[in-house]
Formats: sequence, C-alpha cells, structure tokens
Amino acid sequence: MRNVVKVLAAIALVALAACTQVWAGSIAKNVATGLASIRSYKGVTTETGIDANPVERHVLYSRPGKLRVETRSAGPHEGELFLYDGDTLTLWYPQYLFGMRIRGVRMPTDREALHHIERLTRTSLSAYTFALQDEGAKVAGNRALSWVVRPARRAPNRFVHRVWNHDPTTMPIKMEFFREDKSLWYGFQFKELAFDLVIPPSVFEFTFPKNAVVIEWDLNGPALTVEQAREEMNFKVQLPARLPAGHAVTKIVRAQHCLPSLVVAMDNDGTMLSLVETRDSGLGAPPLGIDVMLDGNVPAKLNFIGAISVVSWVKDGTLLTLTGNLDFPTMLDIAGSVQ
Repeated sequence: MRNVVKVLAAIALVALAACTQVWAGSIAKNVATGLASIRSYKGVTTETGIDANPVERHVLYSRPGKLRVETRSAGPHEGELFLYDGDTLTLWYPQYLFGMRIRGVRMPTDREALHHIERLTRTSLSAYTFALQDEGAKVAGNRALSWVVRPARRAPNRFVHRVWNHDPTTMPIKMEFFREDKSLWYGFQFKELAFDLVIPPSVFEFTFPKNAVVIEWDLNGPALTVEQAREEMNFKVQLPARLPAGHAVTKIVRAQHCLPSLVVAMDNDGTMLSLVETRDSGLGAPPLGIDVMLDGNVPAKLNFIGAISVVSWVKDGTLLTLTGNLDFPTMLDIAGSVQ
C-alpha cells in the first residue's frame, strides 16, 4: 500500500508540473498581448521605502520599449534620469555632473519577450499564491484588478504583497510589499496615468552638459577576456557565481574613457542582465533604493525602474551595479554571489 501511495504522489507531482507549465504559458500570452497593446503612456509615480520621504518621478513610455524616468522630488536626487531609446541606455546624476551611457542594449524580439514572461510566470506560480481581491479597483482614474499575493513557502526576500494590474493591459500600476510585522516595506503607485498619447521622439534624446564626466560603453565593441579585464582594471574584477539557467557571461566591454571600468553582459532569450564595475569613488549621497543585505552581510540598495531592478553595492573596493528585468529576489541572489 505504501508503494502505491508513493506512485500516486509521483504521478500527482508530474501532473501538477505539467499543469503549471500550461497555466504559465496561457498567463504569459495574455500578459504579453496586453503589454504589447500599449502604444504609449505618460504618468507620475510615487514611491515609498527608497528614501526618507516619498519620491516622485515622471515617466514617459513609447512603443517599442522607449522609456524616460526622471526624479522630480526636491532634494539631492532631483533631476536624476534613466533613459532608454531602444538601443542606448543613459543615466544622469546632475548633482555630480556625472553620466553613464551604454550603447548596443538590444530590445528583445516579441518572441523573446514572451519567453521571458513565461519564465517569470513559472517562477511566480511556484513561489506565490494569488487571490483576486477586487475586480473594479481604481488607480489614478484607471480600472485595475487588485490581487493579494502570498509566498507559498518561506524564502529570502519573499513578501506578502498587493498588486493592482491595469485592466486590460495587465501593467502593474500600484504595488505594496509588507514585512512580517505588516509594516510597509516598499510602495509604488501611479498618481497620474494616461495611455496612448502622442509622445515626440525628442523626449528620448539627451545631451550631457559639456562640463560633465561621462563614462560610455559600446556592447557592439571589442570584448575583453576575464583575464584581460583583471589585468587592465585598477579594481577587483568580480563575477557572479550563481546565475539562472541559460545565463552566462557573454561579453565584457571596457569603457571608452580614461577611467578603467567594465560592463559585463549576461543576457538570455529576452532576459536582460548586466553588471557594471568600476572603482569605488566614494560619492557623498548613496543612491536611491531600499536598504537590503546581500548574503546576509553586504549592504546594498535595491531600486525599481518599471520592470527593471537595479542593485548597487560596494565590495572589496569595487562599485558594482547589477541591472536586469528578473524578479528582485533572483536579482538579490545573483548580486550576493558576485565574487
């Protein structure tokens, strides 16, 4: 009888895995279709948990994938800019007259984007349970579906949270993550949001001031080997020891600047992942972000820019910034493995 129970349990697990695969594929197609229907949007967001006070940002998006996010809150981070024009990623920190630009950041194809969403969906279905709370919620005047999401099991950086998905595009337009004591860990929402506006291409153009220090990389340029990178850099070059299936270091590119610095590309089939490394310059104000710990003992900052997560930290004298469109627990796990 015990052997029969074992066989039935094994069959049930196989059936559940197959069901999850089918369910993930169906959900991913709906999400991909909804997101692809967005021609453009303009909004104002508010975030709590990334600074002492709520942070307001202005957001502009235009298909396919162009994004401009500018911090408007008064203070040391006012004017900080994240800009992607479909090929080039630009970061601007006006308080330091410092900028970074990475060329050759390729947009995933529709097929790659679907594969990426399928992988994220499978991760979510295995890690969380979902309960629909409100089918007629409103956020910034837009109809949304409200969900309560709970971890299926205890795991690092898994939180009970609520998500409001825009109906019908599925885009998350409000999120709240809670600690075990039910206090708010991180909150995000659109205060203003309008879809399908005419957004001029010039919005996604940016020229650095002449007196700015700018570090640039070209991912279409010549690659370095790990050995060359470690020989030529004046900081400790570090790489992740843990990467998701399918990911590997595909290219290391040196900056087109006298300051030694690297960008390490690790993309895979629509999932974008890169690591910028440079010597720690000891800037006065830490970047915006949630205070987190990597592997329990390395302090870092976690920041969100749309579907992109950014982790910044210093280790062994090296300033590291990991950027990717993976779920943030995975991003923190990768960052914690960098050595």
